[in-house]
Amino acid sequence: MKRIATDIFTFENLRNNDCLYVDKTKYIWEIANSGGSFFLSRPRRFGKSLLLSTFKAFFQGKKELFKGLEIERLAPNAWEVYPIIHLDLAKGSDYESIVELSEKLKDQIRYSAQSLNVEIIEASPARMLGSLINNTFIKYQKQIVILVDEYDKPILDSMFMPYRDDVLKMMATFYQELKSANDKERFVFITGVTKFAHVSLFSGANNIKDLTRDKNFATMLGYTEDEMRGNFCEHIDAAASELEMSRDELLHNLKLNYNGVRFVRACESVYNPVSIGEFFNKQDFDNYWINTGTPRFLLDMVRNNPFELNDITQQWMVDENDYKYDLDDLKLQSVAFQTGYLSIAEWKKYSPTKWIIRYDFPNIEIRDSWYKNILSLKRNSKFELNPLLISLSDDLNNQDVNAFMEKVCNFFSGIPYENAGEITEGYFRNHLRTLFCLFGIPNQCEIMEASQRVDIVAQTAKMALVFELKMMGADEANPDEKKAQLLEEALEQLRQKGYAEKYRNESEEVHSIGIVFEEKTRKVAGWKMM
Repeated sequence: MKRIATDIFTFENLRNNDCLYVDKTKYIWEIANSGGSFFLSRPRRFGKSLLLSTFKAFFQGKKELFKGLEIERLAPNAWEVYPIIHLDLAKGSDYESIVELSEKLKDQIRYSAQSLNVEIIEASPARMLGSLINNTFIKYQKQIVILVDEYDKPILDSMFMPYRDDVLKMMATFYQELKSANDKERFVFITGVTKFAHVSLFSGANNIKDLTRDKNFATMLGYTEDEMRGNFCEHIDAAASELEMSRDELLHNLKLNYNGVRFVRACESVYNPVSIGEFFNKQDFDNYWINTGTPRFLLDMVRNNPFELNDITQQWMVDENDYKYDLDDLKLQSVAFQTGYLSIAEWKKYSPTKWIIRYDFPNIEIRDSWYKNILSLKRNSKFELNPLLISLSDDLNNQDVNAFMEKVCNFFSGIPYENAGEITEGYFRNHLRTLFCLFGIPNQCEIMEASQRVDIVAQTAKMALVFELKMMGADEANPDEKKAQLLEEALEQLRQKGYAEKYRNESEEVHSIGIVFEEKTRKVAGWKMM
């Protein structure tokens, strides 16, 4: 079996080390042959760097690296060599001031100039880039190829910093140099996670082609089902044997855990390439996304913005072809989509020319990563999630609701005041549902039963739990009396609406539970079951 490399991010090294490569070169040829400027937004750990390095090898004329690949057939004579400027802005994102960022950008430009043996001026990063482009064009008397990886990383890392606006101005000026040098450019390809309206690349008249939502390139990154099955045959058989599964059972679980990522409406979903590679290397259904695929700015955004879970996974919205975000008006749902946490789950027409879409978590790995990240933001550093999940699961399997609820109360008691954010009933509902999802209990949130709404329903093989949540205000004169009143209201609501009735034929036991939370302490004030 060929080695699956999850630690090699350049096409040349991948091919020279005889590693497994899923052939995507038909896209390389189609894009490179048309020329011009292109942009592609995709989440982290989805192969953007490998894509750029493949373009680089092509424009370096390294035909031997493409032997046996589709581009060899499509472009037998198209191996002209061009001077290449390759900037990886992820390398320059570790900074603590605008001065540090400026120096890191300059270092990348100096390195590129040195590799091209080109003299440049010492000035601002933007002027140095302009000098590099102009002097490279003069030296080689040839148009230039420019590759920019993670163009938005410096911006994203400054999102909640006091110098954010200064970074935006610097990067806008920096990218303006790419726009003003069109006559000197044979090919430009830019990648990132987001597309920002503030950045000059996407403002005003511009000829950059955005491939992010282009159906023709929807599966250029990531693996389709056919690509996964066709390229990993031996690895599939080996993993099935190791895990004592049938081939079909293994493939079914691979799809549930790592597929489902869809970037374009009505197009095929794909597997995360790093997660699939890690799975076959370790032959274990683990979460490979959580430690590498979560950008810091998304966690900062979640920490600073209260949200309702259903607002990002159940709401329908107009499907816009051009997503261009304003940093001052970012929507969590849209950012979660661009960072890979949400995928296009459903779509339908609502007018002759308009479609609406619904986002949801694409697979188990991404869903669990989201929930674990949310809890890690709210709990203190000493909190260990896995022991709690195991214990909660045991309680429910043993049908011990009292022990389960005791642990739920303890869980909410451990959330520090400063991490709570804005407190609404939805805040508590999100956390309770998160606990259910993490230990695999099927559950639904805010279920609509005709005109009725159920806060949370969780089901196990033997038991169904139907919850109604209430929140007690911070300034109650008689908190004990108010708690008792709210508990009775919750149970009466459960009783009158008959929320639990539909589950009595599906589970051996059905319990209706009212919970009252305290706004002031962020804790469970009390609970009652019937």
